[in-house]
Parts: sequence; C-alpha cells; structure tokens
Amino acid sequence: MKTGTAGERSTHKKVIPYLMAGDPNLGVTEKLLRAAKKEGVWAVELGVPFSDPTADGPVIQEAAQRSLCPSTSLRSLLSWLETIPVGERPAIYLMTYFNLFLAMGLENFVSSARRTGGIRGAVIPDLSFEDAGPVRKAFHPAGLSLIPFVSLTTSETRMKRIVARSEDFIYLVSLLGTTGKELSETGTLSLMVDRIRSQTESPVCVGFGIQSPAVAGKVLQFADGVIVGSRLVREETDPENWQKLLSAFCAVARTSTEPSGVMC
Repeated sequence: MKTGTAGERSTHKKVIPYLMAGDPNLGVTEKLLRAAKKEGVWAVELGVPFSDPTADGPVIQEAAQRSLCPSTSLRSLLSWLETIPVGERPAIYLMTYFNLFLAMGLENFVSSARRTGGIRGAVIPDLSFEDAGPVRKAFHPAGLSLIPFVSLTTSETRMKRIVARSEDFIYLVSLLGTTGKELSETGTLSLMVDRIRSQTESPVCVGFGIQSPAVAGKVLQFADGVIVGSRLVREETDPENWQKLLSAFCAVARTSTEPSGVMC
C-alpha cells in the first residue's frame, strides 16, 4: 500500500464528485473544477467521454454523448488541464475505459499525466484486477494509482487479493448493474466495509447509488467516503445548481466527520 495522505484512513470523510469533462463544454468543466476546489473536496473523478461506457447508466451516457469531440479525447484533456494551474483545481482521478489508454499508449499517458500535474491516478471500470498488472507497472514509477473495485458479490479470497494491492482508496460498488440507481439498503454494505477494513488501511469509498445528501449521510456513518456521480451530472448544464448540490453533499460529510476533520 502506498503511504501518505492519499492512501491512509483518517477522520476526514471524503466526497469525490464525478464530473464529465466537456459537458456541456470545457468552459463549464473548468468552472466546476474551480468550484470543487473552493468547496474543499478531497478529489474529483473526471470522466473522459467514451462511446461505449458499459458501467454507466443513462445519465452519464447522455453526458458522454454531449461531450464527445476531439477536444475531449484523453490526450486533449490532459493538455487542456495544463492550462488550469494545479493549485486552482482539485486532485484528479481520470475515469474512463481501457481502450482509450491503449489508443494513447500507457507510456504516453504517464508522460502526459506527469507534465499536466495534479493527476493522482485513474479509475478504469472495464479493466479487471487480474489483467491490470501492466497498468500498475506503468503507473507506479510516476506516482499514479490504479483504483481497485470491490463489489458486494466479490468473494472473500478475491477481495483479499485486490485490497492487498490497494493504494489511495478502495472503490466499493454498492449496487449491481450500471450507475444512476438509488441505494436504499445499507446493512449489507456496512458489513462489506468492515470486511475490507479488516484487510487494509486504505480508505473505503462507496460509489453507485449516492443520489442525495441524505443517502450520503447514511453511508458516511460507516464508510470513509462517497463518490457522487449521476446526481451531480444531472446538474452540469446548470453550474449554479451543481455547486449548491455539491455544497450540500460536503456539508453532510463535515457533519459526519470527527471534530478534528475539516475536509470533505
């Protein structure tokens, strides 16, 4: 496990907003990144649009379709991010599908990510843990993390193998299927968080189903963080509403944090 601020559990409850780059345009994306920085989020999961987003439900699929253009390719987005000073945007995990990394080339991606700065790693939902060795090997010398997925159906044996290689955080998928559904029952999820924590010090952050600040509050009673996707993506075309909603999620995170914690 990588040590340091990113990969250690703390009293801070983490909010990781998902943001589709280029939806509705890169000017709005920059505005939302700056707003997220001011709000004090731990990191942003920045989606790179892809034509066949198999893990994503209708809301994120539609956002990707609105965004798809040459300026939102993986290579172009990294170059665009260089125009925003690192201190004026949150830490970023790029979220997209493995084909885009293959098309760009892992070495080219790593080189560009280093040059861009502020890229903490990547979330690649269609890359299995068993097939991820070459990516981890390319990422690690550059200080980039490949975020692992664990789900409620992951076996105990496989879960142990995955979390043994965990770094910045564990992405716990709370629902079967694609993004966009609402999480209702949290008892099984809480037990899964306990199982993961028995194997690693990495923070456990829950994604899929976090459709309201109230649901986030329930999950943050036992998890280290929440990843908020579709609910925020619905507001991307209205930056003012997006910022208000993000503030509401962060307020819940601060309420759920022990007195010494100040960052959402």
